[in-house]
Amino acid sequence: METDLSALSLKELKALIARAGLSSEDCIDKADLRSRAREAQEVLTRAPAPAPTPSGPFQTVKTFGGYQCGVRAPSDVLNGAMADLLVVVLHGLGATNTDLVPLSDLILQQAPEVATRRIVWIFPQAPSTPIGTAWWTLDLASFMAVSMNPGNDQLLSKLIRDEPTGLAQCRSRMATLLADAKAFAGGLPSSKVLFCGFSLGAITSLDIALQQPAGESLGGVVMMNGAPIVVEQWAERLKLHPKLRVHMSAGLQDMVLPAKASDWALQLLQANGADATLMKHPGGHDVGGTEVLKSVAKFIAATLVR
Repeated sequence: METDLSALSLKELKALIARAGLSSEDCIDKADLRSRAREAQEVLTRAPAPAPTPSGPFQTVKTFGGYQCGVRAPSDVLNGAMADLLVVVLHGLGATNTDLVPLSDLILQQAPEVATRRIVWIFPQAPSTPIGTAWWTLDLASFMAVSMNPGNDQLLSKLIRDEPTGLAQCRSRMATLLADAKAFAGGLPSSKVLFCGFSLGAITSLDIALQQPAGESLGGVVMMNGAPIVVEQWAERLKLHPKLRVHMSAGLQDMVLPAKASDWALQLLQANGADATLMKHPGGHDVGGTEVLKSVAKFIAATLVR
């Protein structure tokens, strides 16, 4: 039985259109949206979203914000049901969007009560650059140099204040990705969206969270082995997002983005009113062990009940 389109709100019409993989950008008024929504109903009826297959990493692949995104979600959500939570997972420098897929399974194993909820996991693929796949250009060598020469205040000051090349373009594309993904998940509010990232993806996750408008704070950010950038911009944006929830983890033996960088980020966040925590683990530049996974699962569970 088809949904009565005349009873749907603008947000619900756009969500239906997005689930069918269609665009609503050229729709001028509600009549146009209803017409496009009828097309969406036909598409969904003709070619329902595939059910999960254990042999592949994703249930479907979508393009959000110009990024190719692998999607993992319960089959009923893929077929139009409203999700409970949206988690966007950003990989690190030189990686692919499949690298962190096992992380979602490992996290869910730590919290059975979370595993039963309708969670949409979005895994975007960063574009290829001369330094490998990257969301923007990270001066990794300088972060490592600061770690080896902690007294180099001039380098540190420049590193955490200057805006990196490509960051502005990334912000613009991620804004579209977020809007597209929220619509795909049934029109979820920002409070039911988490950004989770590793390394470069961790830094990007926090930066994107801070670009949201006032009153549209995300449900939280998970930063694994990250670091601060554009600290003056971040401090200013944190005023728009009081009590932003940020859960960080860092490896004590990390020689790429040292744990000290996470200390800097924690200080910045807490000094500007964020609800931020940092868990350190004995590993290196990796996501850590079971205790880290448990803490992330707990963070996700808390977001679901907020």
